[in-house]
Amino acid sequence: MARSSRPHRLIVIAGTATEVGKTWVATRLVEGLRERNLTVSARKPAQSFDEDDALTDADHLASVSGEPVDDVCPRHRWYPMPMAPPMAADSLGREPIFLGELLAEVRDGWPGRAPDVGVVELAGGVRSPLGHDGDGIDLILGLAPDLVVLVADAGLGTIHSVRQSVADLAGYPTVVLLNRYDPVTELHRRNLAWLVERERLDPLVEIDSLIGSVLDLMPTYCTGCGRPAADCPGGCSPELDPPRHCPRCGRRLAVTIVPTGVQARCRDHGPIDDWS
Repeated sequence: MARSSRPHRLIVIAGTATEVGKTWVATRLVEGLRERNLTVSARKPAQSFDEDDALTDADHLASVSGEPVDDVCPRHRWYPMPMAPPMAADSLGREPIFLGELLAEVRDGWPGRAPDVGVVELAGGVRSPLGHDGDGIDLILGLAPDLVVLVADAGLGTIHSVRQSVADLAGYPTVVLLNRYDPVTELHRRNLAWLVERERLDPLVEIDSLIGSVLDLMPTYCTGCGRPAADCPGGCSPELDPPRHCPRCGRRLAVTIVPTGVQARCRDHGPIDDWS
């Protein structure tokens, strides 16, 4: 079995509370990044749900990442009881959940070839218990993500929940996303303005903006030598030469000369002229 490799960029989807749309945001992010030819893996360390639900969070994530659902969330971390995972485990008479085990399962569960982006969706709010010995903040500490996306509802209670959650996330690279934001709704507009003017935050209100923020985090590579762009001294890619290395991962490209020019393709990221 291939050894797990940490994604090049790790994104955690957290929430100010439950039912704020974390799974919707996570699935749209995975979908949007894959549409831009990035390789993406999704993970849900543990999930609790109503046993009458037709689909779980892991099912939704698997449907857009293209992975087996049991890779997204190991089957023994499925708790058919709508409570916080450790409470659900207790109610169901299951073994206690320990954060170290959840972290190990995420760490060892990535594909053998490191994906460009790993998306990990938490359960509940950032202070909701995920194990018997810790909560969302503790899991984030162990994951050491490149970005935390804090999903918040745009309506009543937004300012309090965002302020409290941002304080809990102090020290972590965080972006706030006001989900279900409607510019026609006065309360939504005022909440956004307050967070910008009084809290000095810069919340996002659209998935495309979030996708752009993640793309800005991605490393780039010289198409001439394959080294990280920041380390390339230049001059290794003459103007008329075709690209030789993938600007997404630095791997050698398959280059084909055709009557209309040059076609260059990365085995992971596809044709380079498809990138945007």
